[in-house]
Amino acid sequence: MAYDAGVHPHSHRSVVPAEVRQGTLTRHAAGRFEHGRVYAISSGMGRPRLWSWATRAVLEGFAEGLEAAEGRDGLALLHFAAERARAALVSACNRLIERQVPDATLLAVAIDHEGAHVLVAGEDRAYLHAKKGQPQRLTPREPSRAGLLEGDTFTTTQPVHPGDLILAGSASAFSTSSVGRVASVLQSDPKAPPSVLAGLLTDPARKAGVGAAAVALRLR
Repeated sequence: MAYDAGVHPHSHRSVVPAEVRQGTLTRHAAGRFEHGRVYAISSGMGRPRLWSWATRAVLEGFAEGLEAAEGRDGLALLHFAAERARAALVSACNRLIERQVPDATLLAVAIDHEGAHVLVAGEDRAYLHAKKGQPQRLTPREPSRAGLLEGDTFTTTQPVHPGDLILAGSASAFSTSSVGRVASVLQSDPKAPPSVLAGLLTDPARKAGVGAAAVALRLR
């Protein structure tokens, strides 16, 4: 990727498990790649016991795609890595003896000289909080209910500048409670660190037992 030396993401990831019956299971996963210039989130769909099987395949395939991208940048890079992620998920499903195979979402964010590139398949969300202006949703307001196997893929690119903030995560990370708490903190402290913001997004989901993943990126 061709990076703009003037923009450096400072990030934090937060992942909390879901409660299933008497235990906990990992439904969501988040990865950091390319020295912190690319991030990906995946949420398991289908039977709970296969959540981590699906998300692991997606993120491993995505990482392999990034390594094999051969100079691709921006959305071309994310498309290429997402196709590898999908292929890895298909391969993982083919190894199962199941009548109902799992699926998983994919949300990827890449930062380079052109701005913030976002790719999503499923209900995961991303928002840009520009230093000047109102928060902007980067993912569809009516997202696909399906995941990477069966759903549509949406992409966008938005210019970013030092001081901007990107919040990305599973749909469960953007509850009314978590969004309200983040808004309150940012109003009192616009420079709140990513570790605080990511934790605020996932904490209500942790308490509710539904699980969540979130990434907070502050550009410097």
